[in-house]
Amino acid sequence: MPAHNPLQRIARFFLLPLSSLSDRLGNWFYAGLAVVVSAVAVFAIATGSTSGMKNKAYDLIMKARFQHPAADADIVIVDIDEPALAAMAPEYGRWPWPRNIMGELVEGIAAQQPKAIAFDIAFSDPDVFNIEGDKYFRGVIAATPNTFFPMIRLTEENDRLSELKVRQLPGVTKLEEPASDSATIAVILPFFFDALTNHRLGTNNIYTDEDGMVRAYEVYADEYGWRVGSLPANVVSALGGPLPDQTDILLNWRGKPPSYRRVSFHEIYFDLLKSKKTRPVDEFAGKIVIIGSTAPSLFDLKTTPMAKAHPGVEILASAIDNLKKGDFLTELPSWIYILVTLVSVALLTVAFVYNIDQRVVNLTFTVLQSGFLAVSYLTLNFSTIFVDLTAPFAFSLAYFTVARFNSMVSGFRRSGQPFFSTALDEGNACRVLLVQCHVHLQNRRARLALGASLKKQVGLSRYGLVTAPFFKGLPLLHAFFRDTAVFYWLVPAEKSAEVLQDVVSVMERALPAVKKSARRRSTENQPTMTWLLHSFDFMVDAGEAWRLQGEEGMAKLFALAPKTSKGGNGGVARIVATKEFMDACRSAEGLKVSSELESAGLKCGM
Repeated sequence: MPAHNPLQRIARFFLLPLSSLSDRLGNWFYAGLAVVVSAVAVFAIATGSTSGMKNKAYDLIMKARFQHPAADADIVIVDIDEPALAAMAPEYGRWPWPRNIMGELVEGIAAQQPKAIAFDIAFSDPDVFNIEGDKYFRGVIAATPNTFFPMIRLTEENDRLSELKVRQLPGVTKLEEPASDSATIAVILPFFFDALTNHRLGTNNIYTDEDGMVRAYEVYADEYGWRVGSLPANVVSALGGPLPDQTDILLNWRGKPPSYRRVSFHEIYFDLLKSKKTRPVDEFAGKIVIIGSTAPSLFDLKTTPMAKAHPGVEILASAIDNLKKGDFLTELPSWIYILVTLVSVALLTVAFVYNIDQRVVNLTFTVLQSGFLAVSYLTLNFSTIFVDLTAPFAFSLAYFTVARFNSMVSGFRRSGQPFFSTALDEGNACRVLLVQCHVHLQNRRARLALGASLKKQVGLSRYGLVTAPFFKGLPLLHAFFRDTAVFYWLVPAEKSAEVLQDVVSVMERALPAVKKSARRRSTENQPTMTWLLHSFDFMVDAGEAWRLQGEEGMAKLFALAPKTSKGGNGGVARIVATKEFMDACRSAEGLKVSSELESAGLKCGM
């Protein structure tokens, strides 16, 4: 009964060769698939090609965490926000304001003895219209050693055009390797950078990944044998905090912005001008004060996992917080993910090669994959380790999907499904071998275990197929066949001897499980399993004759049920076969039957 619809014929054109290839490869397909998936996984993980999946997992977990570290209460942002811009505009005009305002702010905050005052503002050019304001600000900065300023690192392509030598930057350190004294670097500096000493000047480049998302922060950069620290690193180092060895840290966000305490710029500044202050005189004592902007009109906004418009000053605060507490995220080495992937694929390969019960495989796979996701999620809620199991998840899923599809294709081919097999095409001569199995055990768990073992052996066979439970959903009829399993082998008639040997091999491989079950139940002298066997041939014709032959064949199989108490010599296994099956065995050249099966009732030589 081949497909007649044009679309069906096209589908069959592709599916028939696929099923034929699957049939020829057998279990080698699963082993070969494991090698291919493992090789791709090792290459992809080792080269960082899975970073996209890692980033998406990081983003999702960061958004969905049920707990995150609290923002450091000692970090305060003096915010140039929209209310501050509006409040300052009548007297000081639009941004940028005269530099003497910044000088007055620094003097007022410094008097309260903060730990550090860091600017998230690039004072790159002098104010030619207010030279005195610049001088005043420069003098305040020179007299306030705990102030820190950013510089912006330009691309390396511009280094050859720069006249600024790396060694001229304040606070850079020479590495052990040979450092170039003549190497130049392209950076945008504050106009007063020569007044900054030690490590008060650091880079504040916020780099994004390929998708435009900010996830990491650069701690320092090694430039031509010199180490150039970032603004957060310099602040934390000045406070006596240790710095990590890696050049970048994966940020451990403190939740959605605003995460840190903010005070509007104008509220602080106007209060400093008052003779009688209304704000606490120790408001910034012992604090790390960051002066920056969250105003959208000043365009210092980035995209992060926590917000589409994350203020740059909040990102700076997060980097300082992470370095200060040392709770930035630590990533596991790639070899761990490679090992997890290889183990996962190996376990799946074993499951498919040895035909472990699909329900068990599906459940185990689901638990395994859910476990991968759960581990990634929970570790970021309760630790600072980012366990990214998305790559093992993806490659295991890829293996399982392809292997499961191949298993389905194999089943469709064995069953004679028209898209995957030509067995039931009109004019073909076919042979069907039917096996009905009865398990004689009272314990339900023991029955199920022995039945599962037999099904596994049928699945490992060359041609055998396990049928679905009979009349499931109809309690009475299902009860009749509850402890009965039916298997069948459908092959061209010329493969009779080969398929008969396949059936015999299945029964022989099942005998150890039958004996083991009998020993556990102390029923070695009683029948534990009975096999009912039948064989018939038919020619697929255009009418209904071949179907009627099939119905007759099934009827003969079920007619053997009353004979389950007969056959064999009283061992744990018994075999009852129809005359047609025995005749097929006698006519099969080279058929090998063990003495145990002969004792059980399969006497092919008689």
